[in-house]
Amino acid sequence: MSYSSFKKEVIDKNGDFFTTQLEQFFIKAIDFAKKEKYDEALIIGNDALVFAKYSNAGYAVIYLIGMLCQAYIDNKQPEIANNFFQFGMDIITKNEDKNSNTYSEDIDSFLDLKIVIDREIKNKNGL
Repeated sequence: MSYSSFKKEVIDKNGDFFTTQLEQFFIKAIDFAKKEKYDEALIIGNDALVFAKYSNAGYAVIYLIGMLCQAYIDNKQPEIANNFFQFGMDIITKNEDKNSNTYSEDIDSFLDLKIVIDREIKNKNGL
């Protein structure tokens, strides 16, 4: 059995369970971020990505990616935020047909993050 087959089987059988866990972890990560506990938010947010991998949440994972982007910015790690930005943009652009009602808003939100990321990288590098 290939990894893709295994993943599909897990999603088919347990996707709802993993989506529920993803939502709980996402809510907790946001709570930590709001309290400026960015290290905890990042740990829980990254754990949520594992659940996202096996959930049937689909495109909604973009909001977790955006939250992680912002948390890494707030935690003075703009290079990692930039990696999540790229990941998020790939998800948005590859799923334009699935998210046509929020596509422009999602692109704009991520481009706003990119402006902040680039500014933070410049500041960090003393440019």
